[in-house]
Amino acid sequence: MRDYLVLAIVFLSAPVALVSPYYGILMWTWLAYFNPHRYTWGMARDFPVAIVIAIPTLLGTIVAAKNRNIFTREVLILSALWAWFVATTAYVLITPAFAGHAGDAQAQLGEVSKILLMTFLTILLVVSREKLRLLVLVIIASFGVRALVGAVFFITTAGQYKIWGPEGTFLADNNDFALGLNMTIPMFVYFARSEPRRWLRISAHVLLVCVVICVIGTYSRGGLIGLAVVTVALMLKSRRKAVSVFLVTVASFCLLTFATLQWKERMGDFLHGRLDESAESRLTVWQAGWNLARAYPLTGGGFDVYTDPSAIVRYLPSDRQDTSLHGPHSIYFQMLGEQGFVGLGLFLLLLTACHLRLLKLRRAAVQRKELSWILAYANMFQVALLAYMFNGATLGRAYFDYFFEIVACVVILDLLYRRALATLRYETQPAVRVDSMLDPTPALT
Repeated sequence: MRDYLVLAIVFLSAPVALVSPYYGILMWTWLAYFNPHRYTWGMARDFPVAIVIAIPTLLGTIVAAKNRNIFTREVLILSALWAWFVATTAYVLITPAFAGHAGDAQAQLGEVSKILLMTFLTILLVVSREKLRLLVLVIIASFGVRALVGAVFFITTAGQYKIWGPEGTFLADNNDFALGLNMTIPMFVYFARSEPRRWLRISAHVLLVCVVICVIGTYSRGGLIGLAVVTVALMLKSRRKAVSVFLVTVASFCLLTFATLQWKERMGDFLHGRLDESAESRLTVWQAGWNLARAYPLTGGGFDVYTDPSAIVRYLPSDRQDTSLHGPHSIYFQMLGEQGFVGLGLFLLLLTACHLRLLKLRRAAVQRKELSWILAYANMFQVALLAYMFNGATLGRAYFDYFFEIVACVVILDLLYRRALATLRYETQPAVRVDSMLDPTPALT
């Protein structure tokens, strides 16, 4: 029954996406983060539901109302990064040393290109403040419902089991799920503060608690770092810092007091600065990525080089040749090893550009009362990026679709700011008399 329901929603949404491609963006976002087809057990489970929505959305964009002059600094960097992905993949295809993962690299380029294409469509189609608000609301709802289910499971089982994301998705692994949840926390916080409807504010607060419980319940040590970073960032941006510090102190005390034995054992060595086998393997793989980048400084080894033993094993330290390869375990070393120093440079440049843009928007929102609504969005996107940068330091999610959507939101916010500023300037211009414009005689003083 669930299969038919999910497929019915998707197929009925396809013609709507053709007529209203913005609706297609919302559907794509819901499918990407909530993954409803992964909660079915029949034909819908592996059905390419995203393609069913993406194609009519792309076609509908041709005639839809769109943002103009989208080629901002961030868009140009993102375009250059996409072009570099194509270049490094082309290099892998002609390099014998990388033949073992050439097919995987080509397939990964296709997946990343789909994400980037939808990222650019999002920038084009979110043309108003209300549409940006609805997009954020869909993201919140997608993660919030899943967090509600996970929190109930964690509490009813007394925290005896890890919380995992939807199987077969970017969020499947417990560490990846914790990353996505941490990036969503600031959206819950600022949405709860700015939303005029009381029932939505209450819902956001309840789901925020569920999200925090879920992050703890993933047993992810990287997730715990991300949660700490998000908490500190939100406290620094809060107007009531003393209250925030008090609440965080109480919550931390309750966590350490009532946490399960399994959770304490999992976090014990980490909190005391001791490295277990998992942490040691991360350091080893990072060293291999550095060695690989030194050998191929421009291009790196291309997509999926870390999972190709024939390509990466020669760059492992001589005393750790038996290390199991499970990926790069870091967005930075992933970019370095797979895209070389050029790819890593573009990636860091994109992150820096987004932060600088948000800082500029925050200053503008503080200075002009008419643009105060921008402040909440700038804060939520900035903290989300911080969560990605710190939590992602221990995860191989450099091509995370959620990250690219945040980049799109930063660009959209800047476009909306410029449009609003232009409107304000036009409205505050002094009126010009028509007869003075027609009279060629200069005014006498």
